[in-house]
Amino acid sequence: MIHIVTALFCEAKPLIHHYRLNGQQAENGFRVYENDTMRLIIAGMGKCAAAAACAYLQGLAPKKKHIWLNLGIAGHDSLRVGEAILAQKVIDAATNTAWYPPLLFTPPCRTVTLISVDQPETGYVTDVACDMEASGFYATAARFNSCELVQVFKVISDNRVSPVQQVSEKTTQEIIRQQLDKLDAIIQQLRELEARLAEQQRKPAIDFFLQRWHFTVAQQHMLQRLSQRWQVLTGTALDSNQFVAEKNSKAVLGAIENKISVLPVRFD
Repeated sequence: MIHIVTALFCEAKPLIHHYRLNGQQAENGFRVYENDTMRLIIAGMGKCAAAAACAYLQGLAPKKKHIWLNLGIAGHDSLRVGEAILAQKVIDAATNTAWYPPLLFTPPCRTVTLISVDQPETGYVTDVACDMEASGFYATAARFNSCELVQVFKVISDNRVSPVQQVSEKTTQEIIRQQLDKLDAIIQQLRELEARLAEQQRKPAIDFFLQRWHFTVAQQHMLQRLSQRWQVLTGTALDSNQFVAEKNSKAVLGAIENKISVLPVRFD
């Protein structure tokens, strides 16, 4: 199931028509539209609303994992209105906390840094996109699945030449509609990535680690996630023999993270 979070109905409307989503009765302040493979929720503006919408969607199927996408509009100082972007870094302006959505596929559009603010922003930071929802979305949705399957897709609605005051519901719908082909491509690649990660989960890649070191339950979950990421990036299973010098499970996890951090991304 693809879970898509938008802030506004005008952002959601092109998707509702494109994917033939059926509206469900509004409950607890949220409107949800769905078909057999996708759910879309209209959260309202702001990072707290986005976080609450993520929690609500997960609650509809709490025992399952889903692909997560935050879709909407964003401002940028120089990118043209209507250009699609993926967030390679999400920053919360209030706390300066940052997240780095792993892009383990070939992006069909530009990737940029995105900063989430608490109030509509009339100024523009150089080479940084700006919205109001992504940080709340990402911090929450990443709790429910591997962060590779949590992405932020935006369409530029305003810039220094065409400021935010000129944005309307009509123009928002149109610029998002024009980028649905890129959204389709992203969803397809995320589904393929999800299948690869699911296959990795069925393999006993971490058994040799568990035989050599004692891992708590929480550490086993972390080891499994790192093992999945290693396989996606390298195409090979994680080998415990590379870490025989490590004295305990904590050191092993740290060593794996260090190795992963310097691996190049494979696009295949």
